[in-house]
Amino acid sequence: MMEIKTSAHHHRRLSTISATSENSSSRFRHQQQQQQQRRYSFKAELFQLFRSITAHCYKQLAHTERSIWERLFWLLALILEAATLVAIIVSAWGKFTANPLITTLHDTIYPIEHVPFPAISLCNNNRISRTAALRYADTLAQRDTQRRNASYFLDQIVLLGKLYDYDFENLHQMTKFQEFLDLHDVSNATGMYSALETLAKLSPRCEDMLLRCFWKSIELPCMLRNDMIEVRRTQYGFCCTFNFIGHNEDNEIHPPPYYLDVTGPEMGLVVLLNGSTNDYFYNLFNNIGFNLQIFNPNEVPDITAGGVSEQFVHLGTETFIRVDAITINSEPDVLGYSREKRQCVFRNELLKYGSVYGRSNCVAACRIRSVLALCECVPFFMPTATNVGSKSVTICNLQHIACLNKYKIKWSTVITDIVQIPGLEKEMEESLLCPDCLPSCSDSKYQITASALPLIPSNRDGFSITAGIRDVRDVSVVRIFFGQPETWMYKQNVAYYWFEIFSNFGGMFGIMAGMSLITLMECVYFVGRQIGLMFMTRTWSATSQRKQQKPILPLLQ
Repeated sequence: MMEIKTSAHHHRRLSTISATSENSSSRFRHQQQQQQQRRYSFKAELFQLFRSITAHCYKQLAHTERSIWERLFWLLALILEAATLVAIIVSAWGKFTANPLITTLHDTIYPIEHVPFPAISLCNNNRISRTAALRYADTLAQRDTQRRNASYFLDQIVLLGKLYDYDFENLHQMTKFQEFLDLHDVSNATGMYSALETLAKLSPRCEDMLLRCFWKSIELPCMLRNDMIEVRRTQYGFCCTFNFIGHNEDNEIHPPPYYLDVTGPEMGLVVLLNGSTNDYFYNLFNNIGFNLQIFNPNEVPDITAGGVSEQFVHLGTETFIRVDAITINSEPDVLGYSREKRQCVFRNELLKYGSVYGRSNCVAACRIRSVLALCECVPFFMPTATNVGSKSVTICNLQHIACLNKYKIKWSTVITDIVQIPGLEKEMEESLLCPDCLPSCSDSKYQITASALPLIPSNRDGFSITAGIRDVRDVSVVRIFFGQPETWMYKQNVAYYWFEIFSNFGGMFGIMAGMSLITLMECVYFVGRQIGLMFMTRTWSATSQRKQQKPILPLLQ
């Protein structure tokens, strides 16, 4: 009897333990499900965000006292507001990216002593000296096997002047004369005829053209070695050049440019020029006098590239050329943008066009590549070393005149981008395309104002630049000077820095949507919270499934 009671008691105890375990497990699962439902309801989380976010009007979507129609109204209003904000942001960003740079007037009293004095190129309108032509004709006559006299060859030498303007009338005569030169006037260095050497000998000499030179009212030797004026090749041939420091074909290192800290006609460059009218043989412009070019010291003078000011100087006159400079400097931050965006090139970029970049140097190199491709030669007045990488190129001679004349207009029209303009398709096709040749980001541009007065013999006892010259009809005086001690300096800079764009966009968000950085942090927190809850949900679900599959018998032990 006692055993029966003990067994029944034990059975009731097991039943009680089992029921208690089942109740505990059921309550645990129920609490877990309630906790999961409370934590993992995205709708509840979203409504909680709407009720607590700092942005305006979003709480209207979660307001329990609002009807469904009121909530739809506020939802539509917020959608329209967001669409308007996106349109404004996209438009503003497009303007920022389209015009990222701005050029402003930075200084109206920029000292002229910080601006280099311009380079000056003086060219005689007579491109072949009669004295040199007579000497060359005698040489050719002595080498002629047919014993033709010097007068015959003097008429033929006129044809060499066509290498300046590419004009031709009698191609047969040019071809015959070029064949003679190829046989009887070969260079000692190459064994071939060189138009460069020939025209260098025939050009008027700077020693004969420059009588006196003054710099800052101090007379200096004009053409002695290492002095201020030297012979350089320009598009008008061999000319007397002052203050040119650009890269040349001999890789010569030039001294720094001249600077001028004073103004006035007496304090600049003053030269006395000899016209030598009796030495004229091939006149390039059909008038007597000189052609003067003013340009940047770092760049070769190229009129088609811009940046070159020209002035004709007549004999028997005193010409006053006032120079006014404008300086443009670009901030280093501009370098962060592509050349297509800033539309300019820094001096230390594209050094293949010289020691420093220059638009004129780039255009000259681009033109040389085109001439080589179309006519297989290079005109004698074009520098070649930095442009084609070799000095073994063929110098154009009389046999190339027809080809040079055919593309003369093409090489005089330079474009950097092909623009489809109705009616100008042919002109664009026949132009010289040089996409790399953009303006310099930091540059000095020179504008000139010229006036001339007739020269009269000077009877003064004191200093006079024309002292000792009785007949002034065959000479000219040129005065080149800065007009004022200050100039304007423009600065190119980034239109909007990142913090300015951030401020502008922040203002738009604040006005249109009532948002701020706090709102952004709330949204980031909401997204991070949802990701965390999704991860925790999966973890809790896996743990719950393992607990449900675990047997209860071990609990009884």
